[in-house]
Amino acid sequence: GISMKGLLTAADNPMASVNVVQVPAGVEIGRHRHPQQFETVWIISGNAILTLDQTEVSLRDGQIIAIPMGLEHALRNEGPGLVELLTFFTPPLP
Repeated sequence: GISMKGLLTAADNPMASVNVVQVPAGVEIGRHRHPQQFETVWIISGNAILTLDQTEVSLRDGQIIAIPMGLEHALRNEGPGLVELLTFFTPPLP
């Protein structure tokens, strides 16, 4: 159920990529890391739990958080509604 749409790709901008991501209620983006990208996440709507290594951070509408390159992270939607977010990667995802 996770939806991801590229809004800006490496072909558009060699410095960054931007995606809109939708995470339905009860769904999780599993643990992963970006060894070559710095990720910034902006929560457009909804509430989510972001796991940064072993630390959980609650995020809600309008919040933004930076995830360092190489840090293992995951995001889960524990709320009743859809979580919509923008992800910014620098340098861009391949």
